[in-house]
Amino acid sequence: MEVAFDPADPGFLEDPYPVLNRLRETAPVFYDERRERWFVTRHDAVRACLRDKRLGRNFRHVMSPAEIGVPELDPRWSAFWATERWSLLWLEPPDHTRIRKLVAAAFTPRSVEALREPARELAEELLEPLAEAGRMELLYDYAQPYSIAVICRMLGVPLDRHRDLLDWSHRIVKMYEFDVPEEDAVAANRAASEFQEYVRALISERRAQPRGDMVSALVEARVDGGRLSDDEIVSTVIVLLNAGHEASVNTLGNGMLAFARHPQQWRRVVAGDVAPGTAGEEMIRYDPPLQLFERWVLTDDFALGDHPIPRGAKIALLFGSANRDPRVFDHPDEFDVGRENAVQHIGFGGGIHVCIGAPLARIELEASLEALRRYWPDFGLGSEPRRTGAFVIWGLRGLELVRTSGV
Repeated sequence: MEVAFDPADPGFLEDPYPVLNRLRETAPVFYDERRERWFVTRHDAVRACLRDKRLGRNFRHVMSPAEIGVPELDPRWSAFWATERWSLLWLEPPDHTRIRKLVAAAFTPRSVEALREPARELAEELLEPLAEAGRMELLYDYAQPYSIAVICRMLGVPLDRHRDLLDWSHRIVKMYEFDVPEEDAVAANRAASEFQEYVRALISERRAQPRGDMVSALVEARVDGGRLSDDEIVSTVIVLLNAGHEASVNTLGNGMLAFARHPQQWRRVVAGDVAPGTAGEEMIRYDPPLQLFERWVLTDDFALGDHPIPRGAKIALLFGSANRDPRVFDHPDEFDVGRENAVQHIGFGGGIHVCIGAPLARIELEASLEALRRYWPDFGLGSEPRRTGAFVIWGLRGLELVRTSGV
């Protein structure tokens, strides 16, 4: 079945959901010749694929690129590939199991919960003066500095380089899009090299003088007699910072845009009729910051419905489509912050690659909404926002908000 799907089309990138809705209802699974991928659109199939051990984020532990007819990793981007080499988002068992255990030993529920009060205090500290000014660019003035400060506090990364960290992150994540322009790949590779150099220096400092932070914990972590290598720590710190920062910023931007366009829903949060934590789950479901997650078929016996899919094929899971599936969510195109089953969204992935930072992301989002409803109970758009032009990492270039009542 030929399906009209072009994630690079400007019209699609303004609002992808009408197209995603049509795809989901007419083509639960389809193959895109141009992008050489199988796309999966429905909630049950996406969730099943995330948990299926016949699929993997990587294939190189069981077969070579030559076996399945894909090119070797481009050596021009060696610094980027080195960053990915030990990333939890890239690895499969047994390496993934070993490293995730070691990261979990540092990323404990207690260490994350200890950030709840600092996250609340920081949100208020940033938002109160912005409310007094009566206008803010949400992403630049609040979401970016807030998210980077919380994740840096957890990791133990000094904030004096926070603009460098943001720049490195923004450049690196462009490599996850379709059809990456060469200039973006060059910039991402340079950012990866600079980021690695910075984290290696930080590891050396923490090894000499440990502190009560996650980089120190990663350096010292031991599970079953094993420890993380410096390369593994570098990849882990970079993926935690990049994934945590980008997802948090884009969730808040996408969600507050939804509130601006559905002010009655914001009034429910401000009035206390809907808890910020509940509203946060609907923000992720309604307009998720990650639209697509890919996996490789690792075995000869995989099929989706009536579609046998060969070993070595790439599968793209459309999270935004799955999160609007009417088989799971009533009136899925409506933004309903009191939605009882919004937590069934697929915003944090699933299976062994489920987001390890989900508890921290929820703390950040809840703290932000608490402070926003206090200091920005009434607001409107200062200008019409524009999307970034990227599909996989889904967000806005900026979101200008204006207070419509006094503090």
